[in-house]
Amino acid sequence: MTLRHWAVAIGHMERAIIATTLALLGGCSETCSNTAVTTVNAPDGKHQVELFQRDCGATTGFSTQVSISEPGDEGAARGNAFVADDNHGAAVAAAWGGPWVNVKWTSPKALLVQFDAKSRVFKQVAEVKGVRVTYEPVPH
Repeated sequence: MTLRHWAVAIGHMERAIIATTLALLGGCSETCSNTAVTTVNAPDGKHQVELFQRDCGATTGFSTQVSISEPGDEGAARGNAFVADDNHGAAVAAAWGGPWVNVKWTSPKALLVQFDAKSRVFKQVAEVKGVRVTYEPVPH
């Protein structure tokens, strides 16, 4: 292959990479919405936990997410502690559409997150913003 042929081939590959990248980015438009289920302040009022449902359209199911933040920072830390979906219908759907999850402060710096044991868990963080998080899968 001559140098000219290599240059043409590389030019075609660059255009293909650019076109693919633009197509993928076009599919990443923010079509998701979050619906708050509950927000509970820690016993000392220095943190709060927000349980919410995330919906990204007809091609995906609902997820249930848990965020820990300081009061007044709602939405700033979306899903920073826990994210799960219903595992293709295996987990029980809660009233909000996503899989069942329950949150409970056990102390000012400790949170218990209970979730349907059949959920597909994407994120499960042990400590967020100085709050220790314990997880308990619950059979339904």
